[in-house]
Amino acid sequence: MATRLFEGKTHASYYQKYRFSPPQEVQDLIFNYMGERLSKPYGFAVDVGCGTGQSTRILVPYFEKILGTDISPAQIEEASKANDIPNVTYSVSPAEEVPVDECSVDLVTACAAAHWFSIEKFYKEVDRILKPRGCLAIFTYIPDMEVHYKDRSEQLTKVFKEVSRQLRILLGALYGSFSLLLNIL
Repeated sequence: MATRLFEGKTHASYYQKYRFSPPQEVQDLIFNYMGERLSKPYGFAVDVGCGTGQSTRILVPYFEKILGTDISPAQIEEASKANDIPNVTYSVSPAEEVPVDECSVDLVTACAAAHWFSIEKFYKEVDRILKPRGCLAIFTYIPDMEVHYKDRSEQLTKVFKEVSRQLRILLGALYGSFSLLLNIL
């Protein structure tokens, strides 16, 4: 079963207020990849571990129908309060049991949430709900995550580790520039 954190209403309201959306570069990467695999308009997206819906709402211009799911009722309550978008709905459910039909989803996303999932069960659920040629986009802040999926585990983990390495280089350069700026001031 997935880890259950972020349950309280106060925490969920802070999450809604201060949690940021994925960077535009990440969004562009996902939707450019989608454009290579599927033709528009895209039908159905599911944002798993959606929290209060920040990553769910970025899907709105691209999909006819969007479902955000989270294991926390408090998070879903906050997401629903902020939802005035007709093609977005929210549901309380674990990542490993998404309440949709088989082969019905064009895109499954998990923004900074997959490290909380029972990942092998989640991947089985993704296999069940994703349409042929559908896409799974997992983006996270956890830099050294291993990815296990069918016969692609080694390749996917290698990509994750390379991205992590590049981020550490970038963050090191930014930290060095910030430190230099502080010393000048």
